[in-house]
This record gives sequence, structure tokens and C-alpha cells, in this order.
Amino acid sequence: MFIGVWNKSVILTYIGLFFSVIGMYLAFTNENILYAFSCLMVSGVCDLFDGKVARMCKRTEKEKKFGVELDSLADTVCFVVFPIIILLNMGLTKIYHVPAFCFFALAGVARLGYFNVSLDEDNLSTPVKYYSGLPVTAIAMLLPLAQLI
Repeated sequence: MFIGVWNKSVILTYIGLFFSVIGMYLAFTNENILYAFSCLMVSGVCDLFDGKVARMCKRTEKEKKFGVELDSLADTVCFVVFPIIILLNMGLTKIYHVPAFCFFALAGVARLGYFNVSLDEDNLSTPVKYYSGLPVTAIAMLLPLAQLI
């Protein structure tokens, strides 16, 4: 009926995406921006555990590949687009903010794409031992922390 994988191996990814969309709504409708930050942090926690939950599930190779791609697409929405929307709705709307947003978006998408390509296709079932650089998910904790300070 629906395209995609709809089982427990990807449920946390979908929940994180759900909270990001709710947070975007809250940011755009001028509700309390702290609720949008809360949604960003919940998305970050979901992303922290989605891979662990997926690896505990019995999955076909197709489901594993789908999960890898879905995670990157969800990370783009949750940790690249959503933080930019929060910052825009906090008043960072000057023309000189645009290059910073563009740089952030380009760096985030490029990093996600790089690690998707560099994943060893024969080794999708084992977790990646380390990544280079700062993951895009870090914005889920850094941006709220910066707001508090």
C-alpha cells in the first residue's frame, strides 16, 4: 500500500522525522521556540538510537540498504533543514546570514553523502566504528545549548 519499509527497524527514524516536522510547524507558527528546540533534541535522541534498534532487527539486504538511505534523508531534514528554519524564525533573516545557511546546508549534505558512498556494502550489518568530522546530528545538542547560553 505504501512505498518503503514500515517495520520496527526504521521506527525511530520515522519518529525523529515526525518530531522535526512538528518542530518546524512550531517554529513557523511563532509558538514558543523552546518547543521547537525540544523537538530538535528529541529528533537527535531518536537518531542516536535508530541504528542500534535497526541492527537488533532481522532485516533483508534490501531493508538494510533502505535504512541507510532513509537515515541520511531523515538526517538532512532533521539536522540540516530544521535548524535553519529555527534560526530563521529566531530572527536571523539578514542577507549576510544566507551564506552561513548555505555553507551549513552544503557541508551537512556533503558529509551525509560522503559517508553513504564510503559505506562498505558488504558490511551493512556491522556498525561503523568511527566517523571523521562533526556529525550533523550534533546540531541537535549544540543549537539548544547555544540558545541557553
